[in-house]
Amino acid sequence: MIPSKKLLCLVAIGIGCAIPVAALAGKCAGTNINNLVSWDQTEIAKGTTHATLRVMSVTVNDDPSAPSHLVSGEYVGVCMMTPDGKTKCSGTCARADKDGDVLSEEWISTNDTGDKGTWRNTGGTGKFAGATNSGQWEVHKLQGKATAVRWTGSCQ
Repeated sequence: MIPSKKLLCLVAIGIGCAIPVAALAGKCAGTNINNLVSWDQTEIAKGTTHATLRVMSVTVNDDPSAPSHLVSGEYVGVCMMTPDGKTKCSGTCARADKDGDVLSEEWISTNDTGDKGTWRNTGGTGKFAGATNSGQWEVHKLQGKATAVRWTGSCQ
């Protein structure tokens, strides 16, 4: 796989977990700062590549009083790159706050390049047990193995 495709997939996955939670219903937004820990790819057939990755992530919520502000943890993802140049990615995230409560999330790319998509909270523990927020994300490349994932959504 060419390095630019790998970076694109990383970005897509950095995506990944652009998923927040807030105490009050309404719009919410923030940025996840992600760092690639591992990337493993396999060429399934000529031009078709399957890749798995693991990323460390910190959520910086636009509202510093939101429960998801500064939660940190990791996410895992899978990308499939096809001969026609399309990339499709998905994965899950688990991040914990300073109290040890875990926020669980799912994400999926929605465009052909894998750098934009949707997310939804799937619950968690403690204060995040009933999290059902959802929204959109977009990956922005940074230096090296880092990405910033800007997310917006509707939080409850």
